[in-house]
Amino acid sequence: MSDRQKHSLAEINEYFTANGAWEQNNGPRQSELFAHYFDRVITFQEKKFTLLDVGCALGQAAAFFACRYPEAEISATDISDVAISRAREQYGDSVQFFTEDIARLEGQYDVIYCSNVLEHFHDFTQKTRTLATCCKRLCIMVPYNERKRDGSRLVPDAGNLEHQYSFYEDSFGFLLDERLAVTINTEVISCPGAWGWNRRQRITHCIDNFFRKVSNRPRVHEPLQIIYDIKTT
Repeated sequence: MSDRQKHSLAEINEYFTANGAWEQNNGPRQSELFAHYFDRVITFQEKKFTLLDVGCALGQAAAFFACRYPEAEISATDISDVAISRAREQYGDSVQFFTEDIARLEGQYDVIYCSNVLEHFHDFTQKTRTLATCCKRLCIMVPYNERKRDGSRLVPDAGNLEHQYSFYEDSFGFLLDERLAVTINTEVISCPGAWGWNRRQRITHCIDNFFRKVSNRPRVHEPLQIIYDIKTT
């Protein structure tokens, strides 16, 4: 591991310490809500299957799936050993947690669930290829059509941990081109409380956008999520 990678990992571990930035920014609640909204779109029909939550943070989504599918074998991984240690302490009775980098992920799972993780990587395509080779079904959630404040697309910057790319319906089409996927279905959704507007916010922004139009200013668009349901080869 390079000095730069060690520094990044130290930042990530600090992020997941007790009362750290992850909890201060309501990360645990977001993880749980994303899993709930995902479940409204995709329901697994099998009772017994294996599911791996990649980039699980403190484990709330994995715990949700363990409760939702009690006969399934739920595992979860994150690069942060601090996050995994805390997740194991809280949810270790129902979820198998382990520390791993996506680039070194091995094994085979019926389903890999990866929510709000890949947008942080400038090399998300290579990491997605790794995920696709480790499962029969790859379910990805990321922000949809995310923009900068000036309305422009995100620009990759390997020097930070912020969001790197704007994602669209065809963002994972390379998996089809490379025959790493058979089909890719997508659905764009709102996730109020996590990544979207509730009813009150919609009304407020509707009024705001009216005045923005009058004053010839850019409209504010609701932040949305896109789910990719990918059947791999």
